Amino acid sequence: MNASGIRKAALLLRSLESSTAAELLRSAPPDVVKQVAAELVYLDSVGGAEGSAEPAVEFLGMLQGQGGQDVQGFVRNLVAQAVGQERSDEILGEIDHLLDDRDPFLPIRQAQPALLADVLKDLHPQAAALVLMELDAEKSAALIPLLDESIRAEAVRRMALGQKVSPEARGRVAAMIRDGLRARQASGEAPTAAGAAAADDGRLRRVAMLLRKLRRDLRDTLLESIRKRDPDQARRVQDLMVVWEDVPLVSDRSLQDILRTMDAGGLALAIQGADPDLEVKIRSNISERAVAMLEEEISLMRRPKPEDVEAAREKILTELRQLNAAGELTFEEPASHASASR
Repeated sequence: MNASGIRKAALLLRSLESSTAAELLRSAPPDVVKQVAAELVYLDSVGGAEGSAEPAVEFLGMLQGQGGQDVQGFVRNLVAQAVGQERSDEILGEIDHLLDDRDPFLPIRQAQPALLADVLKDLHPQAAALVLMELDAEKSAALIPLLDESIRAEAVRRMALGQKVSPEARGRVAAMIRDGLRARQASGEAPTAAGAAAADDGRLRRVAMLLRKLRRDLRDTLLESIRKRDPDQARRVQDLMVVWEDVPLVSDRSLQDILRTMDAGGLALAIQGADPDLEVKIRSNISERAVAMLEEEISLMRRPKPEDVEAAREKILTELRQLNAAGELTFEEPASHASASR
C-alpha cells in the first residue's frame, strides 16, 4: 500500500470504534498494520498541519476515533485486536522506531511544557533552542517561562542567531530529550496541575479552531454532540473559538459593531498591556472622538488590577462569542495563522 493509501486507511479507522477498526485491519499483512498504526499516531501529533485532511475529518477523529481514550490507547487496542497480543508488543516497538526515523521531535512536541522544562534543565541551552523552534508558537510561549533563567535567555539568543544545526546533531539532541522524557515517565513523575490544565486547554483550542472553520449548521451539530456528553467541555470549546489574541483577525465590520457598545474606560482597561497589533486594530475601528476619549482615560488611569483588565477584555469577548454563535462573526484569517490560547 502506498503512502496515500496508508493515510486514507488511517483516517477511516480513526473515525471508527477500535473493535470495528480492528476487524477491518485484521486481514491486512503485519507490515501494513504497523504502517497504518504509525500513521494514526503521526496524524494525531501533527494535528492535520500538513493539510491532508479536512477540518471535519480531523474533528471526527478527535471526537469519535479514540472512543474516549487517548490515541496511544486506541492504537494499542487496535493493534492487539488486529494481530493478537503476542505480536502486538513487537509491532508497537517497531512503530516507535518508524516515528523516530520519520520525525525525531514528534514525541517531544506531544510532551507537556512542564515535563519538557524539567528535562531541558539538565541539557545545554542549544537543546532548549532547538525544542522551542520545533514547537508551535502556543506551546513555545508556555514553555519559555518554565525554563531555568540560565537556560531561557541563552536559548532565545541562539534562536535569534538562527544558527544552522546538522541533521545528525538535531537527531542526537532529539534522542537525548526523548530519553529524558521516557525516564521521567517511567519513574512516575507527573506534570504539574498547571501543565496538565495548559495541555487540556491546548487540546480544546485545537478542536475549537477546527469547528470555527466549518459551516454553522455542521459546527452546531458537532458542538451539540459534545454538549450531550459534557456540557462544561462544550462551553469551553465554544469560548475557545474566540479568544483575546483573535481580535486582530476579526473583520472590521464585526468589531465596529461591538466597540460601539463599549465605554472609553472599559476600552482603556482592555488594551492595557495588549499586543501592539491588537491595540492598533481597536483604535482603527473607533471614531476620532472615541480615540480622543480613550486617550484621556488612559492618561488618567492608575495601574489597573489584572482582574479588572481581564474583566474588560471578557466583556468584549462575550459580545464577539455571541456574534460567533449566531453565525454573524467573520474573520480575516490568513491560511498560515497559528492559533494561540488566551
